Amino acid sequence: MHSNNPRSALRCTQARLALLAGAFVAAGPALAADNEGWTFNGGPYVWGAGIRGHVGHSSTGTQSIKSDFSDIAKTVDMSVMLMGEARRGPYSVLADLMYIDTDTRNRLPGGAKLEVESKTASGFLGGGYTVLGDESRRLDVAGGVRVWYSGTTLTFHGGPLGGSSGSDNATWADAMAGLRGHYAVNDRFWLSSWGMAGAGQSREDWDLAALAGWEFWPGFSAVAGYRAMGVNYRHDGFVYDIVQKGPLLGISGRF
Repeated sequence: MHSNNPRSALRCTQARLALLAGAFVAAGPALAADNEGWTFNGGPYVWGAGIRGHVGHSSTGTQSIKSDFSDIAKTVDMSVMLMGEARRGPYSVLADLMYIDTDTRNRLPGGAKLEVESKTASGFLGGGYTVLGDESRRLDVAGGVRVWYSGTTLTFHGGPLGGSSGSDNATWADAMAGLRGHYAVNDRFWLSSWGMAGAGQSREDWDLAALAGWEFWPGFSAVAGYRAMGVNYRHDGFVYDIVQKGPLLGISGRF
């Protein structure tokens, strides 16, 4: 799945993610009302992720990029993030949606600069099953599919390549599997973590996180933690080999 029309591919990907988000959110109240005991929890979050890695096109070659946590305010133009879980007994349905629009500049040898405009969307949909513990202290096996879209424009400023640029985009999917843990310290404080990895159309795809939550209002928790994700996709000269990691803050509602 590789396209040379950034705008049409981005619109298509955004539409798919929007439909997925709408379906998952709309299903929450219905699941919660189910007599069999479905519950739903989730909500929006912000992720202060620094970015390191390589991006490239056949027309520009592969280039290194770096954006630290301190650069986020300058480089992030827009970000939308949402995660949620529907659970009944040992079974769970999982969703995680993310869209990030960034504009980073990195210095090159000789005083030149590389500007990278990137629009990245990713959506995970999967399920889990509790293999150890109970509702308050449990270990789940989980698996599913993560779909990625990346559209990048590389522009050189100064130096022998000054003024040259190239754009390309790609959409791909990977199968993911791993473990998720949840530990209720008491009635109001809980810990959660997950580790998942996989591959498919990319060479590797992984996701790690550790979170802590405090229920400040019945059914609503403030969440803080740390998350790291990496993906290495290469096809026909298009390269998106990126690691993102940083602190995470959010609100989680339980219905």
